[in-house]
Amino acid sequence: MIRLFVPIALAALTLQSARLQRYADPAGRFTFSYPSAWGAASPGTNNGFRDRLVALGFSAFPSRFKGEAVLSRGFPLIDLQAVGGLYDGLTLEIFPESLRARILDRLPRLTLSNLCDALRQSTHMDPNLPAFASLTPAERQALSQVDAMRNANPRLVECRTDGDTIVFDKERSFRSGDPIQHVYGAVRFLPEPYSTFQLIAGGDVPDRLTLTAIAGVVASFTIQ
Repeated sequence: MIRLFVPIALAALTLQSARLQRYADPAGRFTFSYPSAWGAASPGTNNGFRDRLVALGFSAFPSRFKGEAVLSRGFPLIDLQAVGGLYDGLTLEIFPESLRARILDRLPRLTLSNLCDALRQSTHMDPNLPAFASLTPAERQALSQVDAMRNANPRLVECRTDGDTIVFDKERSFRSGDPIQHVYGAVRFLPEPYSTFQLIAGGDVPDRLTLTAIAGVVASFTIQ
């Protein structure tokens, strides 16, 4: 079955027709709207840590792996290992600070024009680069394993660019041979001092309404 994403503008209109809750950042930086059916918004994973300026979870978000609304700065990183472990801020915490910095210095920076391609790829970095020559073979192997983490046999079901936003649905497995999972959501690329506003979720095949609502939430984000 082929599923088509609705344009961001239509997603925003669909969101407006639902019963909405408005979230206003206590620091006065931004606002956005989300479906009231998602429940209460509260601080999410690593809220305010490093470049994860804000992370907000929703008590009744409709997915197995609940999405969080995240405002980030700096190097763009994507939740739920949607682009593998090296592009996931939480996963990167397993590395010492100096190695984390080297990884981010060598990884291709995600942009509006290359995110879809990056989502298609199973790996994103060569552990044999000169920058990693001082690592032991076991450490370089660990780098490769993290790169491919939760990203075996990726298949992009859909990836749509609309303005400054990417909306996508992707199939992947935790490891080769494991059951297929979906990871999906919307990533909006922002001007400095920010880098992205995103909402990524995962689990089973997403329904059209959930994808439309996610796109609408990201479209509603407004910098104050």
